Amino acid sequence: MISAKKREQLRQFMQREESKIVNIVLNDANQVAGEIDRTTADGIHLTDGRHYSYDEIAEINGVY
Repeated sequence: MISAKKREQLRQFMQREESKIVNIVLNDANQVAGEIDRTTADGIHLTDGRHYSYDEIAEINGVY
């Protein structure tokens, strides 16, 4: 699960004007990549419609 500190870092990442493409490692060791559409209290939404809750995520872009 992603900590509150890491969620804040993600929020700051989302405010950048650059691309928001991320690599996400899930708790089941699967990896997914995509562009973040938005982050909410319940998780991360990618532009292709996929959604991952913070409980499912082990790391984002190499950050635990």
